[in-house]
Amino acid sequence: MTLEPAGERPEIRTDPYHIVIVTPYYWPILCASTHLMKALAEGLAEEGHRITVLTNGLGSMAQSAPDEPPLRGRIHRAWNPFIQRLGVLAKCCEYTWFTFFFILRGLVVRKVDIIFVASNPPLAGFPAGLLARIKGAKLIYNLQDIFPDSAVVAGMLPAGGRAYRWLRKAEEATYRVSDLVVSISPSFSEYVQRLVPGTLVATIPNWVDTDHIRPREASEDPAIAEFRGGGAFVVQYAGNIGYMQNLEVLLLAAERLKGVPDVRFVFIGNGNAKQGMQDLARQRGLANCVFLPLQPLDRVPSVYNACDVGIIPLKPGAAQIAVPSKTWNYLAAGRPVIGCVEADSPLAEAIRESRSGSVVPPSDPERLAEVILEYRNAPDRARLEGRQGRDYAETHLSRRTAIQSFLAMFDRLMGRSAEGM
Repeated sequence: MTLEPAGERPEIRTDPYHIVIVTPYYWPILCASTHLMKALAEGLAEEGHRITVLTNGLGSMAQSAPDEPPLRGRIHRAWNPFIQRLGVLAKCCEYTWFTFFFILRGLVVRKVDIIFVASNPPLAGFPAGLLARIKGAKLIYNLQDIFPDSAVVAGMLPAGGRAYRWLRKAEEATYRVSDLVVSISPSFSEYVQRLVPGTLVATIPNWVDTDHIRPREASEDPAIAEFRGGGAFVVQYAGNIGYMQNLEVLLLAAERLKGVPDVRFVFIGNGNAKQGMQDLARQRGLANCVFLPLQPLDRVPSVYNACDVGIIPLKPGAAQIAVPSKTWNYLAAGRPVIGCVEADSPLAEAIRESRSGSVVPPSDPERLAEVILEYRNAPDRARLEGRQGRDYAETHLSRRTAIQSFLAMFDRLMGRSAEGM
């Protein structure tokens, strides 16, 4: 069963909800989902709702991290000794530690209406469902990618084995205990309904703060020139440098363009695969490639404005189970994107619908290099697609649009909407 967003909400409710957001990463910890959860929590608080965030902290950060006024005193951070360590074992320990924390801390949170849990860590939905039953609350599971398939694509888990089958059963149990699964694409919602028929699902794309990230020129933002590093035409990847990202194809494209002196490839971010990418670039003598660390949240607008085209490269199959939210940051900044993904993937469809860029096969560095040169040689096309992407982000992907969609869902789930279910 599908629950469709209802646009603007009728004002029929008189008392606010108490919404507990369970997410392992929240500002000031930096990762791909930080800006999403921060914007969601603050946006709901600004609408008058009581928000409690259960998340990880780093050392003294649990006590000293400054919270924004709408959420002051409502963010509960647990020191996690495994956070931001590299390796599969460390990640498993980090997720387990966080799961125990949010269950124990959640038990003492009073009068909860809704528990909103991100699908990271994977399988957090099932223990969150148990917590929701104890608290008499509704559970909303926010499906960001499909696990365990994402682990298979990343090379961390063999497909079809005993562990895979067990994790698939656990995934099904998560959907069954959820009162509502909110996915980021229609194909994900269809997948959930095929796997567990009768699950109530809804689709709300990831969002971007179009006021925070907007087109800027280097004349108003000196950091843009800093990130460009003197490149006349900058091709950029910004985000997690991990096993799902097919960054090898971008390095191979850079190798093919070594003879084009004005094209510069800039990689911004951290992750398990970063050292390997740097070693490969060094071995191949790619002086046109630059690696920079992950940047603070306040510099994110500068990062996404510091390029002429943004690249979203995913390993074959990954685009069917994940839609990187960094794509919307490029659109908000008015920059065209090149998706290195399958033509029938949700990301490819979004790029075509928004008319914001191009799609090339996920493992074709020759074609990627050709498309990069096409943008370099046609600046008017790049500007047009950048404007079209910005218009699309403002209309369909803004924080306000997402907040209103979520609140309409909450009203209908809680039986406070005249439309019902």
